[in-house]
Amino acid sequence: MPDWKWPDCAAKQKLLTSMKNPEFAKYCYLKSRFTGFFAFLLLSACQPQAPDQSELMEQARHEPAAAMQLAAERLARGEYDAALDWFRQGASLGDIAALEHALQLQQREQGKLATAIWLQQQINSGTIAPDAVRPDKRAELGLWPDNSPLVTGYQSLAGCTLSLQPVATQQAGVNTWKQLLQHWQHDQQLAKLPVCFLPLHRVNSVALACSEDSSTLVQCDYPELNELVAQGRFSQLLVIAGRGKASYNNGILQLPDNADMALLRHEFMHIFGFIDEYALAPATAAEVCRPGKIHPNLLLATDVDAYMQYWKLAGVPTLTAVDSCSAAGIQAYRVIADDNVMRFYELPLPDHYFQLIQLILRQPEQLMPVQYYYAYLARQRQDWEKWQQFMQQASMHGYADATEALAP
Repeated sequence: MPDWKWPDCAAKQKLLTSMKNPEFAKYCYLKSRFTGFFAFLLLSACQPQAPDQSELMEQARHEPAAAMQLAAERLARGEYDAALDWFRQGASLGDIAALEHALQLQQREQGKLATAIWLQQQINSGTIAPDAVRPDKRAELGLWPDNSPLVTGYQSLAGCTLSLQPVATQQAGVNTWKQLLQHWQHDQQLAKLPVCFLPLHRVNSVALACSEDSSTLVQCDYPELNELVAQGRFSQLLVIAGRGKASYNNGILQLPDNADMALLRHEFMHIFGFIDEYALAPATAAEVCRPGKIHPNLLLATDVDAYMQYWKLAGVPTLTAVDSCSAAGIQAYRVIADDNVMRFYELPLPDHYFQLIQLILRQPEQLMPVQYYYAYLARQRQDWEKWQQFMQQASMHGYADATEALAP
């Protein structure tokens, strides 16, 4: 190939017609996918390949420049796994640029968690020195040098009837929590609640290992937080990590690290027993849609009187049919007319629902603390010392089931 002075991709496409050279098209495709960061590698890949690949591979065992050349050639051909292997080889020989390219390529192809796991393994084995990775890159991957809090807590002027412990594993989660906390303090409804947040707790991303599948619920290795939960200074966990669908269950509010305020508000409602006002999954519907079970926003036609008595309402609520229990073959009703945050999370929080939250917070001991769930996990692994510790913490929060479990 001639020694081209590379024009932009549009010009290359014109040249492709006259030159009949597939390397130009390949370059333009790759540039659209790997902008900027790999540009110089792609340029070098279009230079003549070494006539003897075996000789170049042998050189790459000791020479980072040879490993970089092989990586660039594989990258230009779209052989990403092979390119990653050669970048890693260059990194193992002490080439900082090769390490940066390896981390970038793996993150694009496999995600942050897989990249963090590989990097941690290399650091632990001594193949890569910890200071070879820029601090901002380590923070991006969640390999923190220490666990000092980066975000202070929040004390509501209304008090701290309910306290949550925010947790983040990567810099994206830290940045997201800073924004969410600011929005919370400026929300005309939420800021009035006696709800407080402890200082942010950072956890190594490899240790908590939160999933990154956008099609499923975010899942993490929650036992990693045993010691944090055992301190008992809060009753709910707020984990901002991974990528996927948000959820609330067993005292753990799980958000992806790109969550917005609307999503936090929706999931926060679940802490108080509010039910989604769209079709629930069959297993969830079977659990939720049972006669006699009282929820703040959802009821069955047979439970109207019980609902009014429970919430001490003077008049019959406005019943509006919703699809929540359709999977169970049951018609459910919400207690207000308009669509709201429990139907579409971007919509506002109705005043009636806000008033119900305030009523529930008058008896916070009825909300299951996360320590009760951790006692269950300890029992599963037959760790009776931890079971006792967590159950005592849950009892100190006033949770009746925990107190009963500890009774002789």
